[in-house]
Amino acid sequence: MQRGYVVGSVCGVAVVAAVCGVLTWVFGAKNVQHTTIAPLSGERSEKVDGHPAVESVVLEARIKGWYHPLPWVGRDIRGVSCPAPLRAVVGATGTCTARADDGQVSIPVRVIKVEGDPAKPRVTWKFER
Repeated sequence: MQRGYVVGSVCGVAVVAAVCGVLTWVFGAKNVQHTTIAPLSGERSEKVDGHPAVESVVLEARIKGWYHPLPWVGRDIRGVSCPAPLRAVVGATGTCTARADDGQVSIPVRVIKVEGDPAKPRVTWKFER
């Protein structure tokens, strides 16, 4: 009777650990973001060096939402600030900042893919935890 309880308990713990591992992998991979730069007609779009750019407010919102999706993934941050838009050119980089309980956090961002209409490209960018 006790052996069955021990085996069941060990299997239960293993299943919970596996589920937590899968959740961590899924949410941890969410630092890759896809943004389509498509200004509304009559609206001025953000440009950097003549190239369309991902606006700072978009970068800030996506980082704030995905930097700390689960208690064991990333750090709890607030006050995300990106000083400049991210140019829609593969390899373009920038650094955003945020506050955490133990001080300021630097968050590097990098464009990894640009596709579609050059005037309204779909930009794939990544931030580092």
